[in-house]
Amino acid sequence: MSRISLLLVLLSIVLVAPSQDYLKEELFNEVKDALFDFGAIEILDRVCNYRVMPRFENWRFYFKGDVWCPGWTFIKGESLTRSRTRVVNKAIADFAQKALAQGLITQEDAQPLLE
Repeated sequence: MSRISLLLVLLSIVLVAPSQDYLKEELFNEVKDALFDFGAIEILDRVCNYRVMPRFENWRFYFKGDVWCPGWTFIKGESLTRSRTRVVNKAIADFAQKALAQGLITQEDAQPLLE
């Protein structure tokens, strides 16, 4: 979290202080790369997508994570946590709970995803 805080402080300083445009762009890209994340992950031998986005609620910084598997199901796993490193895992666990509740996967398949 300290890396993100430092990047946010640097971004605010650069945006307020007069500087070169390329420095602003570089810093903005660094902050964006640290906060946002999109990609693919394999869940039960199927390719699924994940997304991580920052949120600011009640004067606190959170990360919102989503996991979905196009071509397999319309179920979407979601999580909201203060931890950038755990947000995707929690979204996968939510996805597994919802898939288990709908009978899409077995308890045996869900167990490793819930841990």
